[in-house]
Amino acid sequence: MVELWRGNANAWECDELGHMNVQFYLAKASEAVGNLAAMAGLGNVFRSDNYATLLARSLHIKFLAEAHPGAPLMIEGGITGHTDTLMHAELIMRHGGSGRVAATFQLVLEHVSPSEGRAFSWPDRFAAAADTLKIEKDPTAAPRGIEEYDSAGNASLARADQMGLEQIGMGRFTGQDIGPFGRIRADVFLGRVSNSVVNFIGAFPEEVAFHKGELDNRIGSALLETRILPRRWPREGDGYVIRSGLKSVSPKVRNLVHWVLDPATGKPWWTMEGVAAPMDLDARKLVEPNAHFRAMLEAAVVKGIRA
Repeated sequence: MVELWRGNANAWECDELGHMNVQFYLAKASEAVGNLAAMAGLGNVFRSDNYATLLARSLHIKFLAEAHPGAPLMIEGGITGHTDTLMHAELIMRHGGSGRVAATFQLVLEHVSPSEGRAFSWPDRFAAAADTLKIEKDPTAAPRGIEEYDSAGNASLARADQMGLEQIGMGRFTGQDIGPFGRIRADVFLGRVSNSVVNFIGAFPEEVAFHKGELDNRIGSALLETRILPRRWPREGDGYVIRSGLKSVSPKVRNLVHWVLDPATGKPWWTMEGVAAPMDLDARKLVEPNAHFRAMLEAAVVKGIRA
């Protein structure tokens, strides 16, 4: 693996859980991807005057160790494989002091034209450069709680209504969300859902009880693993609505599915599955649901929902 990024967890990137928000893991990984692309002979794929760019087609992320404000971090990685237009990249984010793995990223990226998003073949120089950056997959980064190829492909507003999915968020994409080619940045995928998941009553009844003043312990929801599947790329001003369902529950974690939809067309912008758990914010540990909350969770499971 080669080093692709080095920096820290800024205080303003940390949230109410006291650690770096998941959106900023992906923001830093996106910078690392830019450096990996440059090393692979692709130039500056995220500069507005470039002739080509990379679009994410699948993003799998595991969050393995909290990053608190000021924590030094670094990312290393490489290319695990490629086709005529697709690159499979793997990144490992580590704590700069201890070397402990903070997060892993398995990314499928497509070589496309900047404006139309049309896939086209890599330049001749890419193959030789990619060979020098080739790495074996690290078992640490392998999917654990999410089936790698489990995707329904039928997300829609009408389907969400039929399945009774909760509405946990809605809004509009602003200029702050937009990258160099008029599309939203990849980190916004995580940011919009992270900002809304506190409203997910069926998946986190403990957190709802805390905000109602029914629990003494401060409870938040921690994302442990996720897979994001971009379907279409919103632009500035487009609206979104997030419809979510609880896929499954185990003693320690729960699998959640989010459909981020265009309210104008009913079509999906992106879909994602997450593995999450409630966290005691004072004890800094995940908590298992008691019998009362367990019954609520089991009753909230939406049969057949997939990302």
